[in-house]
Amino acid sequence: MNTHQTLFLKKRFAEARHKISLCLEEVLSIDLLEQLGKCLKREIACDIFVSKLGIEKTESDAFLLIHLLDLRKLGASIYLSESTEGLSKILCFKDYEMIYVLQEDHDNFEELHTADQGFDEYLNYFIPAEPEYRLEPDDITIKFLSESNTVYERTATKIFWEVTNATHIAIDGIGEVANSGQKTITFLNDTILKLKATYGSEKKIKSLKVSTISEFKIGYEVQFRNPSSHEFVVMNESQYAGVYGIARGYDVRLTWEVAHADTVNVKPFGFYENQGSHIFNSDGSIEINIEAKFRGRTKNQKILIYSFPIPVFERKFIHLHPNILKELEINIDDVRIKALNYLKGSDNNQFSDYMDEMDNKYKSLKSALTQKMEGNDFNQFYEQHSIPKLFKKRKSTLLNYFKSDLKIVENIESTRDYYE
Repeated sequence: MNTHQTLFLKKRFAEARHKISLCLEEVLSIDLLEQLGKCLKREIACDIFVSKLGIEKTESDAFLLIHLLDLRKLGASIYLSESTEGLSKILCFKDYEMIYVLQEDHDNFEELHTADQGFDEYLNYFIPAEPEYRLEPDDITIKFLSESNTVYERTATKIFWEVTNATHIAIDGIGEVANSGQKTITFLNDTILKLKATYGSEKKIKSLKVSTISEFKIGYEVQFRNPSSHEFVVMNESQYAGVYGIARGYDVRLTWEVAHADTVNVKPFGFYENQGSHIFNSDGSIEINIEAKFRGRTKNQKILIYSFPIPVFERKFIHLHPNILKELEINIDDVRIKALNYLKGSDNNQFSDYMDEMDNKYKSLKSALTQKMEGNDFNQFYEQHSIPKLFKKRKSTLLNYFKSDLKIVENIESTRDYYE
């Protein structure tokens, strides 16, 4: 780790208030270890994840190893991280809000906030799945967790803790507690709880964040595969929310996103992740219900997709003959050159006769050209085969076909805006 990188992390450590996590493939420098020690003395929780290669290098340097293990006495947790596949960056996680990633050029750090893409992926590197490194039998251990890391605001939830080898245990905002226990707390907003356990001069610090939400929403979108581009295009709702109409034979894709939900059941397709999609064919009308559950509460989003038995519009309006351009080709010879050659090869120089003949040829050519242009008038063709006229014709056919079923008639009317 170079001087620039060390200074950057030291500055970010100094700004931390609640928690610092560090994930490295490289060996921790003495300067960085000392800075982490200063944070721990300010009672900032600290987790260190070191790769197997980094530990091997650290263990070969007794001075460095002593400094690393001294951090545990100050309150840190040190993990031997086995999940370093593909991890070639220095990662720093600060105050549950921001992750700093060393870029591939190893010159600058990229800042990732909780809402940024990739934040959750990097967050996986800070989950202590492996046991702590060189944990002795008499060392302080802490398990500190909540019933859920995300809860409804003003809703009671439980926190749990279990501490070994400590004489005094305290939780910020609660006070002294027993070695193990649980407590029900009502959270009004996002809260970071900190547990401190001590035994003589040794201590251990753990922090826990519980986020609150006011509600959870079901976001969704209905799309159909365009037969021309073969790409999925968003379908517009009818005049009724959640109701869509489409002709048979099209691929339909439903996408959804439900933040924080414990389970998402997209009936009749089954259970899915909080974010996903499902493709099906519009071979019949279908009712879909997205049911999401979060902490005992359930939300439903019903979607009705009506499939019409005949196409609402044709996929082909015009069939072009392969040689149509050749057939419409108009060859206009240069009459002046023909006239000059004719005069040169003629013994009779009665020019007026020649001019009359050329004039007749010009009129004949002009007449033929005009007839061809009028015979291929696209505006006239469009008036005859326009999409609005075709829609009205199809609409009339549909309304007559379903005149006894008012529900389908209403949905045919509701597709007007979409197809126009």
